[in-house]
Amino acid sequence: MNKQIDGLMTVSASKIGVFRECGRMYKYKYVIPHSDRPEDKKNIASLMGTALHAAIEKKYKEDKSPTGTFQHVMDTTLDEWEKQGLTINGMEYLSRNKKLGKDILLAFPWEQFNPTELELAFTLPFPDANNPIVNMTGFIDLLDMDGSVVDHKSTATAPNQDELDNNPQFFIYYWAYQQIYGVKPWKVIWNHLRTNKLYEAQIAQDYNFKLAQMIEDINDLINSGPHYARKKMDSFCRGTCSFRKLCYGEKAIEAIE
Repeated sequence: MNKQIDGLMTVSASKIGVFRECGRMYKYKYVIPHSDRPEDKKNIASLMGTALHAAIEKKYKEDKSPTGTFQHVMDTTLDEWEKQGLTINGMEYLSRNKKLGKDILLAFPWEQFNPTELELAFTLPFPDANNPIVNMTGFIDLLDMDGSVVDHKSTATAPNQDELDNNPQFFIYYWAYQQIYGVKPWKVIWNHLRTNKLYEAQIAQDYNFKLAQMIEDINDLINSGPHYARKKMDSFCRGTCSFRKLCYGEKAIEAIE
C-alpha cells in the first residue's frame, strides 16, 4: 500500500524510536550521507530476529522449511557483512543464536494464525491525506483472518503492559490498519517467539493523546536539524550505542569502561 506524497520526509517507527532515544544517534544513523556515516555495528541477536521473520514468512507463503530458510538467511547475511568488513557484535553467541532460532521455529504453533497478509508494506501520509506532515512507512509482520495485527518479537524478555500500550511501532500499525482498511484492527498483538505467548497492546486506550504525542515527536524531529541534540550519557550510551565514542569522545568512554 503506497500513497506516498512527493516532497514530504519519510519516517518509520524505528526512526521515531531512535529519535526518541537520542537525536544525535538519529543524525548518525539517518541524516549524514551514507559515504560519511560512522559505522553502525551489526548484531547477531538482531540478525536472528531478521532470519526468524523471513522463515515464518516463507513457511506461510511457500511452505518452505522454516529452519532451512533461517539457516540460509543467517549464513548469507554473515557472509555479506564479512565481505564488507563490518564490525559484528555478539559473534561469540552465534552458535547459541542459531540453535535458539531453530528451536523457536520447531516449536512455533503454525495453526495459531490464519494469515491474510504477510510482511505488508505501507507508505502513507501521516496523520492523514488531508493534513500530511510526513510519509509514514513500515512493514506489518502478519494480518490474521480475525482482523488482528501480529508482530513477531524474539527478545529475551516480554514487555510490561505500559510498554506495549505506548509502543510507537504498535501505534503506527494500528493507525496504518485504519488508513488501509477503513476500520480498526481487532487486536494488536506482540507475539513473543521464545514463549509462544501473545500479548495484546491496548492502543485504543487514550488514542487521541498518543496521536498528538506522535505528531509532536515528528514535528520535533523535522525541526531538530542540522545539529540534533545528544542525550545525557546513560547506560544506553555506555553499553549499547555504536556511536558512543564518536559522540562523547574516546577518553570519556574509556574512563568509565
